[in-house]
Amino acid sequence: MVLSRKSAPGQDIVYHQWHQEVVAIAQGFEGLISVNLYDPIDSVQDQWVQMISFDSVDHLQAFLNDETYKTKLVDSQARFDAPITQQVIASAKPAAVPVTVVISQLLKPGFEAEYQKWQLEIDRAAKTYPGFLGTEMIKPVPGVQNEWVVVFRFDSTKHLDDWFASQLHDQLMKQAEPFFEKVHVRRVGRGFEDWFANAAGDVSGGPSQWKMAMVVLLTLYPTVMLLTLFVGPLFADWPLPYAMFASNVLSVVILTALIMPLVTRALGFWLDEETGSKTSTTVFGAGMILMLYAVMVALFVAVTG
Repeated sequence: MVLSRKSAPGQDIVYHQWHQEVVAIAQGFEGLISVNLYDPIDSVQDQWVQMISFDSVDHLQAFLNDETYKTKLVDSQARFDAPITQQVIASAKPAAVPVTVVISQLLKPGFEAEYQKWQLEIDRAAKTYPGFLGTEMIKPVPGVQNEWVVVFRFDSTKHLDDWFASQLHDQLMKQAEPFFEKVHVRRVGRGFEDWFANAAGDVSGGPSQWKMAMVVLLTLYPTVMLLTLFVGPLFADWPLPYAMFASNVLSVVILTALIMPLVTRALGFWLDEETGSKTSTTVFGAGMILMLYAVMVALFVAVTG
């Protein structure tokens, strides 16, 4: 379920408190998976967006029918003086990790009316594609923001990519080419779930938590060891908090940009929801990683000994 409400100046702390009150109610219901709050972003997104995920429609329905939750929604209308939008999305698959694309478009003078008409058309088209969660348009603000900003939200990277790769999207974009001076597209990060996106091509559900943990340890341990051995001496004279921070930054960059994409592709047979669900594959992959653990530890013992 997605809740969205336009923001107002000075309400951030109060809205976070209200969000925690909703979290407390949701935690009392069976099947709760996650409750996330996405804050407004200046000149990009003018709404608070909450995503509440349950493991089944029945469990979600029980939450929606709860009188305490209903009262909380009604009271919030007066509390924030702004209507709230509630959208329920049911899927046969486990809850996916939402992905957002922010598109900034600088128009040529005189094309504003044609652009807005075209934007309505592309919004209607996007809504027909699987996984669509919503779209927002932020108009230019004279002297502050010259671009028209459009925010698209889909429930997974795969569904977003399917929309952008579609023939209909290409046709609509070609129609709009005369309108634009420039277009900038930026995906809003979703966290470390991206590390595992290469395993199956999307993040709908994703690998088991224990498999993620094993892979993170498999990649993190050698990365930290190598940085400690070869880069650590460069930070020897730094205060410990600075040295640790610099080392962690390097670790995250190396893991995200280089190591994790390669390892998750190599272990795709084990991380994938379908092929990795077989008992023989699960045992083989786990045994292989345990063996790699032992080999790495032995090598580093030999190097440092």
